This record gives sequence, structure tokens and C-alpha cells, in this order.
Amino acid sequence: MTDPLPSEDKAPKPKSEFGTIRLMFLTPLLDVLSDVGKRIDPLLREHGMFRSQLETPYEVVPLHRYVALLETAAARFDRPYLGLEMGASFGLTDLGPFYALLRASGNLRGALDCLALFQSRLQSRTLFHSRKDAETSTYVYRIEEERVWPRTQDSEFALSGYVHIARELVSPKWAPREVHFEHAIDGRRERLEDYFRAPVLGNQLTNGIVIDNDDLDAGFATSIPSEDHKLRTILEWHLLDLMGPEAAPSESFVSLTRDIISRWLGRTHIDCATVAAELKLSERSLRRRLTEEGTSFRELLQDARKERAQTILSKPGISLAVAAEQLGYSDAAAFSRAFKEWTGFSPGRFPGKS
Repeated sequence: MTDPLPSEDKAPKPKSEFGTIRLMFLTPLLDVLSDVGKRIDPLLREHGMFRSQLETPYEVVPLHRYVALLETAAARFDRPYLGLEMGASFGLTDLGPFYALLRASGNLRGALDCLALFQSRLQSRTLFHSRKDAETSTYVYRIEEERVWPRTQDSEFALSGYVHIARELVSPKWAPREVHFEHAIDGRRERLEDYFRAPVLGNQLTNGIVIDNDDLDAGFATSIPSEDHKLRTILEWHLLDLMGPEAAPSESFVSLTRDIISRWLGRTHIDCATVAAELKLSERSLRRRLTEEGTSFRELLQDARKERAQTILSKPGISLAVAAEQLGYSDAAAFSRAFKEWTGFSPGRFPGKS
């Protein structure tokens, strides 16, 4: 791992800002590691989890502990493809009542969009959204907390799980157009491509699955179009009630502003007015609230860019132009000037650069 950029952000975040994940996602780990028996129990305890918690699958645990558990388990039990194994065995029946909801979605796009709808309830501070282009759509998965790293096993579990669910809904032979991972896949490409049956790229800015629009919009062979919409709506109501409300946001406007910046940085133009509008405040009111909490919008945006820059520059092969775009700068020159002001180094000479 690279050293963090110099900044006051080294201090740990308040507990309320860490993401959470439902305990239902602990089951595929235990299933895949059933051959290690009770040797998994001490590892669970090390990360603050217990088998008995599986009796309440919708309870939550800290996301960073869960991700660390997967990484440690992969190393301790010599299972370098642990996440991939988990995803390959995680199907519709493991989703409980979501099984019926996804079946009622009518097509693959509807099913994936349903999962996106429930993302914040299943796993908070994690993006799962789509971008539609002329021929394909890309479904992106990314944990918003840059400090949660490494996260190879979680990323491979998520993407292989989505593909496994798609194969159960469409066809066992179904394959995406392309798969992207944010981590390096040196020495892993052959195994990953064998599972996904598609080209797999590593060191990307986000994890993602590229899918043909024709595949996404083709109806399921077993669907009943006239009833799908009504059934899906009823199931969504019941599941939203079952899952309970989303985690209550912190009262801190600093925390809320950080969350919005992290979510939109690199996807669209972001400024104080944009964030204020999302919080249903005037720009003046948001600036005043942030000042009262000892910071400013500019400082929060700069902190987010510093943190994202560290992650981007740790990945080989990413151009400064792409980095600048992902950080919301007009061009590579503007990014380079800002980066040198932060660190005293140009991006190409930064010590953490791979």
C-alpha cells in the first residue's frame, strides 16, 4: 500500500461515517470455507463477528471489518480466489425474498436496477449504478471509503455474484461484454476470464460489468409482462419495510457534504451550489453551516480530491488526463499544478506512484 498524502485527513473518521453490510453476506463465506471447519471461528472473532449472528441475517456489521475478514481469510487459508468462489456460489435463493422480486423484474436491466435500489440498505457507502451508452451499459460497483483497501476479494465477490445471478435469470451460458476491476489482476487474468467468459481488465478506476443493451432489455422467458409491474411494486414495498430505514445520516453537515462529494466526484461537475441543492439548502446556508463546523466547501472538495488522487496514482497505466477527469479538473495541467501544491511532487514523481 502507498503512504497517504500529507493532510489532516489521517485522523480516523467518526464511527458514524463508516459503511455497513448485512450479515446475509457472511453466509457465502462460511459456505465456501466449510472445509476448514471451526478454524474459521477465531478469524470471525478477530473481526468482531460470530456464527450465531447468522440467525439475524438483516443485522449489520461494519463494512471495513467485513472486507478485512475476506482478505485475511483468503491469505490464511490459501484461497487467492476466495471472492470469486463466493460469487460463483451465491445465487438467487441466497437472496431470500429478493428472489421473487428479481424474477418479477421482467428483464436483466430491471433486475440489476432493483439491486441498485436496495444497495444502500444491503451495503451502505457503496455505489452500484449504471451508465447507458449506445450499445452497452456499464454497471459500476465501488466502495466509497478509499481507506477500505485492499478489497480484492470483496470486488471479485460482488462482480462474480452479479454475473452468477444474471446467469440464473437469463441463461447459464450468458456472459457480459467486458469486466473491469480497480485492483491489479497480474497472474489472475486467466482464472477471472475463465469464469466471466469475457475480457477482464485490471487497474481500472472502478469495478464494473459492461453488458450489451440487447441482453439487458430482452424479456425473461418465464416472465408474465402484464403482471410484472404490479407484482414488483408490491414486493418492493414489503422488502423496503422488512429491511427497515436506511441508516440515519449524521447530523454533521461536514459528513453529509463529504458523502455527496465522494458520490459525484468524477461523474459530473460538482460545486457548493450543487451540494446545497441536494441537501435542500441555499448555497449561503450550507457555507455558513460548514464554517460553523470549522471547515469550508473548498477544503472538503480538496480533501476528497487528495484522497482519490492517492488511489488513482497507486494504479499503473492511468494517464494524467484520465486522473484529471476523475478528480473534476479541466485538464491534466490543472491537476498537476494542484497536486504539486499538495505534496511538493509532480504526479509522475510522487513516491506512491507505481
